[in-house]
Amino acid sequence: MKEININSVNHSELLSGCLQPPVPATVTKAMEADGVTGGAVLERKGGNQIQALLERNENPEPEVLAGATLHRPMRTFSPISGVSKLLKNLYLCGGSAASVAMMQQLGVTFVINATTVTELTDTPLPAEDTRYLRIPVKDNREANLERYFHEVADMIEEESKAGGVVLVHCVAGISRSASLCLAYLMKYHRMSLKDAYNHIKDKRPQIRPNVSFVKQLMEFEQKLYGTRTVSMVYCHALDQELPDIYEPEFRTMEMLYQKFRRNIARR
Repeated sequence: MKEININSVNHSELLSGCLQPPVPATVTKAMEADGVTGGAVLERKGGNQIQALLERNENPEPEVLAGATLHRPMRTFSPISGVSKLLKNLYLCGGSAASVAMMQQLGVTFVINATTVTELTDTPLPAEDTRYLRIPVKDNREANLERYFHEVADMIEEESKAGGVVLVHCVAGISRSASLCLAYLMKYHRMSLKDAYNHIKDKRPQIRPNVSFVKQLMEFEQKLYGTRTVSMVYCHALDQELPDIYEPEFRTMEMLYQKFRRNIARR
C-alpha cells in the first residue's frame, strides 16, 4: 500500500455536508418493549436483563435514553438499517441496508464488510470495479479488532483521496463497523476518541461498540497521541466498568438501581 500524507487532506471539506439524525426515544420504552420493567430488571440476580439489553450490539432495539448527550439537542433515530453519512466520502450502515440500488445512488466505490462469513454472505457490489474488503471479526469481547485499525484506516483514506466513496457495514452498523470508522477518524482526521465518538454519535445515535472494542480504541489513541480522552467508570447497576462516553445512556439504569436499593432498605 502506498504511503499517504495525512496533511494533504482537506478535512474541513470532508466533514461538511453530513446528514443530521432525527431525536432519541427513551431506554425505558425499549425495556418495556422487551416486557421488562425497571423493578423487574433490578430484582434479577446480577442484573442479567440489563446486561442482555446493553450487550445486544448487533441486534438492538433502535431506541436509547432520550437526551443521550449532555450538551446536544435531543434527536430521534433513523431506522437501524438505514445509512448514515459520516463524512463526504464515508458512510456507515447495517448489512440489510447495503443494497446495490443504495450504493449506486451514493456512488459507493469501496465496500468494507466487518462480519464473518457465517453471519453474512459477501456484500453485493454496485459495479464490477467496486473494491471490496471483508474483516472477519466477531462482535464479542474476545475479538481482536485493533489489528485491523491501521489497515482499514489507510484504505479508507486512499479511496477518499482518489475521489471514491466508502461504505462500511457489519450486521447492524453499531459495533464493529462503527469501531473501524472511529479508528479512521482518529488516525486521519486527528480526532480524539471522545470527539470521534461524539461525531459519529451525532450522525448515527444507535452506535455502541462493545466494551472490548472501546478499550482497544483507547489503546489505539494512546499509541497515536500518547494520551487518552476516554476512561472506564464503574456502573453499579451492572457491577462492571464501562466507558465514560456511555455514562449518559446508563444514567437511567443507575437511577433505577438506586431507587430499587432505597425501596429494599425501607422494607
